[in-house]
Amino acid sequence: MKRNPIILAVLILSILTLGITIGDRVKVESSNKSVDIALDYGEFADMAEQSDKELSWWFKKFANLGIGHVGLQEESLESLLLEHNELKSYMGWEFLQEVSLNPNEFSDVLNNIKYENINEHDVVIRTRKKELFDFIYRGLRSRYNKGYEILSQNEDYIILLKGELEDVLYEQDTKLVNYENKLSGFRKKPVSSKIMNIGLGFDENKIALIKESGLKVLPRPYTNPKWYSEKYIKAVFEDFKTYDMVPDVLISGRPEVLGYPENIDLIKEYMLENDIKAAMIESSVQRGHLEEEGLDLLVRSLDYNAVRTFSVWPYIQERYKYYNYEGPEEIENSLYRAVTERNIRFIYFKPIKLDETNIRHYKFLYLTEFEEYEKLFNRFEKRLSNHGITIGPSSTMKSHRVRIAKQSLMSMGIVAAGIILLDSFIKINKKQKYILLILGTGLITAGFVIRPMIMDKILALGASIVFPSLAMVYFCKLCFKYIHKDEDEEKLYMKILYSIKDLLIISVISLLGGLFVAAILSHIEYLLEMDIFRGVKIAQLIPIIIYMASYMAYFGYKRDKDDVKEPGLRLSDIKRLLLEDIKIVYIIISVIILGIGYVYIARTGHETKIQPSVTELILRNILEENMLARPRTKEFLIAFPALMISIYLAKSKLRHFIFFGGLATVIGQTSIVNTFSHIRTPIYISVVRTMYSLLFGIILGIIYILVLELLIKVYRRLKDKYYKYI
Repeated sequence: MKRNPIILAVLILSILTLGITIGDRVKVESSNKSVDIALDYGEFADMAEQSDKELSWWFKKFANLGIGHVGLQEESLESLLLEHNELKSYMGWEFLQEVSLNPNEFSDVLNNIKYENINEHDVVIRTRKKELFDFIYRGLRSRYNKGYEILSQNEDYIILLKGELEDVLYEQDTKLVNYENKLSGFRKKPVSSKIMNIGLGFDENKIALIKESGLKVLPRPYTNPKWYSEKYIKAVFEDFKTYDMVPDVLISGRPEVLGYPENIDLIKEYMLENDIKAAMIESSVQRGHLEEEGLDLLVRSLDYNAVRTFSVWPYIQERYKYYNYEGPEEIENSLYRAVTERNIRFIYFKPIKLDETNIRHYKFLYLTEFEEYEKLFNRFEKRLSNHGITIGPSSTMKSHRVRIAKQSLMSMGIVAAGIILLDSFIKINKKQKYILLILGTGLITAGFVIRPMIMDKILALGASIVFPSLAMVYFCKLCFKYIHKDEDEEKLYMKILYSIKDLLIISVISLLGGLFVAAILSHIEYLLEMDIFRGVKIAQLIPIIIYMASYMAYFGYKRDKDDVKEPGLRLSDIKRLLLEDIKIVYIIISVIILGIGYVYIARTGHETKIQPSVTELILRNILEENMLARPRTKEFLIAFPALMISIYLAKSKLRHFIFFGGLATVIGQTSIVNTFSHIRTPIYISVVRTMYSLLFGIILGIIYILVLELLIKVYRRLKDKYYKYI
């Protein structure tokens, strides 16, 4: 670096730009400090039925806890069927069969039925309750121009809804076999239809109950692009106005956004006029959002006036008395992590489910002890206050973007770091370095102009590889220097001080890589996780390979003790390695290392089937409950102490085991970058998490070194005693 002032100047300029960009992102995140909560009407109604209290009592109690809304789904034929025994539904073929078998029962409508107009894809609704018919008919008439026909409205009310092949639903995994137990194919009859879930309007009684409880209605209209039109959209808007329930957040249903594709502009204009946020529901694996056609288009057209939304999935509802807790603490932990670590600002809460054994009358058995819910939300609110987050109307983030000029300046620093890394293995002169710097920066700048949302990922991936790799090259350089260049062996306290100093310096190098990733990918689409940084596993694997090459360059393979020339990759080392006799112990060690490596890589992310043990999860929860951010266990338990032990061994002129210590070390350095690669996580959380890891890692590293020092002294005494009697 001293011999390359231009490279040094570029790095300093790039780091200054990095600081400004990170500062801009922190400002955006610091204004996003309010989270809203809505209760699910349907499941809370089911829970109230299982308790000795009315639903209104439950809603009033939750209103006192700071809950703001109740999510109310628009009524549909399906929901009405569940609530009203007076309503019956038939598929078209079932209705014709029923008429054929019981003509007397349908004598009043036989003249109105045109059999050729009814097919198996249609749905027929029948009721003798006029109020129910009026609600359905009013909903159809106000929302749809076609697709239905009234067959009878004289005491026996019958409605025909025309369906098509893509609407019908069949039973799955049903098969027929003959007497030889061979599969016999057959044509399945439709058992239901998507038509059952078209929107018909909102229930006035439910709306009144919610409002009387002191809560706001969060209306949830249905989405069915085949059925809804501009008429449907305007009818929904009219309901919002009539019942005074214009939503703060619009939660669309799957598989598409309300109004998409023909009426998306109508939805956009209404949301802009009423300052309505778009809800982006996080997927159940906590990565990205549920796929809804048109959602990204809508969010962009709203200038990113959107909130990341957390739905309490069934597997989370069931985490009562989980991980040795006595109550709903693990559910609380799930909510807490969602808000503090994943920028969730809207929670769609559902009641807690108990063990489903011995259930007779209900599909699910819910927890009906209000004190448990009260404990959950009071603790939740208190823990959020430590982060300056309050429960109230959901906040949003400003539409933040990183200018190309800043991206280009930061790219220069990454290119400069890459050149330094390359120079560690292949010596290149000043002219070549400057040419590479100019070419690299130019190509990256052009890439940002042409395809910015691809180039920023490439650049972030480069930073996540280059900086931890540089850190490991520096690690190898230090170990080489301490073993071969330093003449006198230091005292124990000096070895510990050196190990702490070197841990901090090496970690700062990797931390720079993490900050570069966080700055380059601080576009609002990454903060909302509309786009995701990919290549995390690659960013963890490649630095390991580079470390091995660096170790080979500095220490070689079975070099003579006197061979301490300047480090570099040598053909003789590679030849000795390739021609080495394979011993059983080598195979065992290789298998162990590969196994550990597989588990390490496979555990990255939420989609993997390899999960932490229950003991580790309990430890994580303890740390999380007592700190602002939970430190990463692999960093402070293993990786950071391993670095300190390696420096201690190098200072003690003990070269053995430094290679394996380096393997553990590189895991910690890539983990630092990985912490900042979770772009949805606020910067301050990632910084605090890393600081905690370093603090605990230093404490444990000192303990490990003291224990190791004691073991070495005991070993040497036993060795001296043993040789004394030989």
